[in-house]
Formats: sequence, structure tokens, C-alpha cells
Amino acid sequence: MSVQWTWLVPVGLGLAAIVVAAAWWWGRRTRTDGLAVAHSARLTALPRYQVLARRHRHLLVAMSGASLVLVVAVTMLAARPVRSQRAVPEVTSRDIMLCLDVSGSMVEYNRSVLEQFGRLLEDFDGERVGLTIFNASAVTVFPLTTDYRFITDEFAKFRATFEARGIDTLVGTLEGDGSSLVPDGIASCGLSFPDRDEDRSRSVVVATDNQVEGVTLTQMPEVTGLMQDRGIRVYAIYPLFTFESRERPETVEIRDLANDSGGAFFGIDNTQATQWIVERIDRSEATRLETEATLVRFAEPTVWLAVAALAAAVLVAVAWRARA
Repeated sequence: MSVQWTWLVPVGLGLAAIVVAAAWWWGRRTRTDGLAVAHSARLTALPRYQVLARRHRHLLVAMSGASLVLVVAVTMLAARPVRSQRAVPEVTSRDIMLCLDVSGSMVEYNRSVLEQFGRLLEDFDGERVGLTIFNASAVTVFPLTTDYRFITDEFAKFRATFEARGIDTLVGTLEGDGSSLVPDGIASCGLSFPDRDEDRSRSVVVATDNQVEGVTLTQMPEVTGLMQDRGIRVYAIYPLFTFESRERPETVEIRDLANDSGGAFFGIDNTQATQWIVERIDRSEATRLETEATLVRFAEPTVWLAVAALAAAVLVAVAWRARA
């Protein structure tokens, strides 16, 4: 254990010594010789007097000792005692790309989707997170990062802009031939991860109705192969899932993509979807990244705080005893 402000220890003890010296000097200067009493030796020779005198001296010594300990403890607390410890920061090697379909058919569902994405962010801790939106073409809103304050701010801005003005503000997502080109959008999300040789867990959380309008550059089987080849799990949030729609081609296609990649498929009205996605991502195998060890210093006032409290309690008890 050490102190952060070492210079404060000699300064504090020096000031305490000056105060004691000044009090002693002032006491000598103002002290009177008292009143002479004849035959006082008979009084001081009494056994009871000697017992009381010894007790008084012992109490004064105890009070002086407790005061000294209290001054030292308070000085050490003011100097801020700290403990140093070698620590190796743990960085979770998981990457999560949030992938949002912003086509016209998703407008009425995106408020709920954005709320689901917001809940996902609240449960992440140490993972790298990114956000990509797509319609006819894909745009990265922000790349993979662990800066959660930045993520929260950017996500709030995007959500507010989208809710206020809709898809007309999503510049860059209408550059393709058609709209809601889901295979191309999901493939772009999958290609947003860094080098596939890195030993990291990769997950894509995609929200789409899979209502493709136009000609896509890739087909869903190719996207499935891409995800499997790059070890990416797909978690699909589907807004149109009902008992009647469960066997429709677009539903089966997005569900098979999620299941074949090792991910999962959820309806947008599933209140447990966010929790299940987080739990499945947490269960995904991930290695810890190698980081340099750092020397961490943290406050450790417990010992000196206990010493100060004990000294103060002793001082009060002895002072109370001395006045009796």
C-alpha cells in the first residue's frame, strides 16, 4: 500500500507539530504559579491522592497517544492511500452487426425493431457492435466498435431522425435496382466484419420482412453459404410471422437462413426475443483477446479509516473518564 499524494504526509505532520508546539508555548506563557498552601505535602502523601494522580497521568498519556494516532490517520487519509495491482484487461472477442431493413414495407414495424435493438445494446458488455441499414443498397451507420457511449448517441440520433422523417433521410440506401434487396443487404452486413481469420465470434441480428422487390446481386442460398463459410450466426427478427404465414416462401427462406447458420428466428412480437438473442450470443464460443497488462491503482482507505475511528473512540472514552 502507498499514498497518492506523498508530499501531504510530512506537510500534515509538520502542521500538527507546529500546532502542538504553539499550544505548549501558549500554555507556558499564560500559566500562573497558583496559590501556595501550607503543609500540602501531607495531602500529596495520601495513598488515595497518589492513586488519583497516577490515574490522571495515565489518562493524559492515553489521550495524547490517541490524539497522535488520530492525527496520523487523518493525515494518511488526506494523502489518499492507494493499492497497486497488476491487471490484464479482458476484452470479449464477440462481434455483433445489427442489420436493419429500412424499405417502405418495414416503416410501420421499425419503431418496434428499433426498441428491440435498443434493448440489445443495454445487455451487451465488451462486445464490438455495429449498425448497417439497407434497402436497395446497404449503408453502414457506424462500424464495429466498443465505444458504447458513441453507439448509444448514434443510435438515438438515427432513431429520432427515422421516426421523424422516415426513409427519405436514409441517404445511400436507394442506389440499387429495386427495393428491399434482402440477400444483398444481409451479405453486406456479413462482409462488414474484419478478417475472417481472426478468432472471434460473429453474429448478425437482422430485422426484415424479406419482401424483395427487384433484382438482387446474390441469392439467399449464396448468402447462407457466405455466413457458414465465415462462421457468422444470423438472428432474424421477422415482423410478419403468424400461424398463417409460417409456411410462406419468404418466411421459410429467412428462417432457414437463421437456422442453417446456427442462429435463431423470432417474430417481432416475441417479448423474449431480445433476451434469447443475448443469451445465445453469450453462449457462443469466444476467446479472450491478448492485451497488455496494466498497473491499476485504486483507493484503499479502509485501514486508516478504521484506525482513525478507533483512535477517536478511545479519545472520547478517555476524555469522558478523565472528567469523572
